[in-house]
Amino acid sequence: MASSTEDGEEERARRLQATLIAIRERARRLHVDVIDLYKGFLSNRKSWQEVIITAKENLEALKITLEETGDELTYLTTTNAELVGEVVRPLGKERFLVKVNEGDRLIVNCSSLVAQSKLVSGTRVTLQRRTYTIMRILPPKVNTLVHKMVYQHHHGDVSYSDLGGLNHQLEDVRDWIERPLVDPDIFERLGIKPPKGVLLYGPPGTGKTLIARAIASNIDSTFLTVVSSSLVSRYMGESSLMVREMFKYACEHQPCIIFMDEIDAIGRRRSTYGEGETSECYRVLIELLSQLDGFNELDKVKVIMATNRPDVLDPALLRPGRIDKKIEFTLPNEDARMRILKIHASGITKQGDIDYEKVVKLSEGFNGADMRNICTEAGMLALRAGHDYVVPNDFIRAVTKLGEAKKLESSAHYNAGF
Repeated sequence: MASSTEDGEEERARRLQATLIAIRERARRLHVDVIDLYKGFLSNRKSWQEVIITAKENLEALKITLEETGDELTYLTTTNAELVGEVVRPLGKERFLVKVNEGDRLIVNCSSLVAQSKLVSGTRVTLQRRTYTIMRILPPKVNTLVHKMVYQHHHGDVSYSDLGGLNHQLEDVRDWIERPLVDPDIFERLGIKPPKGVLLYGPPGTGKTLIARAIASNIDSTFLTVVSSSLVSRYMGESSLMVREMFKYACEHQPCIIFMDEIDAIGRRRSTYGEGETSECYRVLIELLSQLDGFNELDKVKVIMATNRPDVLDPALLRPGRIDKKIEFTLPNEDARMRILKIHASGITKQGDIDYEKVVKLSEGFNGADMRNICTEAGMLALRAGHDYVVPNDFIRAVTKLGEAKKLESSAHYNAGF
């Protein structure tokens, strides 16, 4: 009996010990869960603190905006600044000559809240209706068409490595356009005047516009791009005004480059002009010549012109001092065509070894745009065959097909006579 009693007590002791171990394990797990929960709480608290700090900063910014808006509202509701004028010139002793109402000129005073040093010729201002006192300086008036000329760099940036076969032309453009904007002091040390503009001329598809886009994408400056024919308006005087406002915007946003494509649309020899529409082109050319002579050589405003017909341009436009460098873009040779083809074919999904040398030999007389079109045509042939990759035969078929179509194109032969 004593032995069985001892066995029972040992069994109960083992059960109690197992229960104790289980309780300890549950307590450990619960401890770990509590710690994890606490860590998560701290992490959420930190993130919520960051959100609160950001919200406070936004609230402060909104308060400042509210105060500024309140000041604007108070100004507009408590003053009679309803007239807009333009400063003609300062007269001294807080008096200015201002042009209002399409030509009326008034001698007016200036409010003490306006910085008189900023009231230079051409400054737009608001005038109090009763006393004609200058109350505020307005931002410059920008023509919407001029604003649309501004090149947006994120719309297809072009790097210098994308310019195959244009090493000499790129070097000239960078020396004559980019260097005066980036390092103008070197011209002062040399004692020479920085160039104003260059003319890019050559057959279509040789990279004139592409090199201008590369300059725009790789230099920190304002870049205006305009097709010259768009400057001609059907209303008399508006075309010349557009040219003036374009150069005015460029001078106000220096450094600036103006790229005028198809300059032959407005720059033809004046002896060939007749009546009607061509007379407006004549006025645009006169205004362009005036603007090229008008702005200071040291100003950081440069002009790039491009044309396929340099032989029809007016000699006055081509003279040094307006166009200081003429850069020719010829059809690419075999080596240049090879580089252009490899640049455009680098992003194509290919299968097999492409015989680039054979493609280049078959592309005699092709320009840079034609070499790019070979890659496009090869891709379309692959799609027509149901492939998602291009094989070597697609390139051969593409260059052969484009070569046949190339025979139907007319070629431009001219003598620039520079």
